[in-house]
Amino acid sequence: MKEESKKKRNTAIFVLIATIINLLLMMVFMIVGYVLLARFGDPESTTANQVWLVVIFLGSIGLAWFIYSRMVKWYAKRVDVEKKFAPLITPRRKKRPAAEDDDMSSMKG
Repeated sequence: MKEESKKKRNTAIFVLIATIINLLLMMVFMIVGYVLLARFGDPESTTANQVWLVVIFLGSIGLAWFIYSRMVKWYAKRVDVEKKFAPLITPRRKKRPAAEDDDMSSMKG
């Protein structure tokens, strides 16, 4: 039981750190995009700047997620994931009561 709680703790720490890294990457890409827009954008064209702001926002999310997923794959290759981490999603099996199965078969015929 102690091993299972250790795995759950490791999983929680990993998810927390990975989320922080993902958010930091996104913020860095947004800041870089905004600086580039301020430096090279046309201050008179408000419509174009609004479009660029949306592009920078969505692009920073996509780029941060791409790098984040590559980092997670790299880390998973280096570390034995099954040994150190608990699964985030466990499959649930539906258990039907035996009486319900009998009722269903009688309805067919």
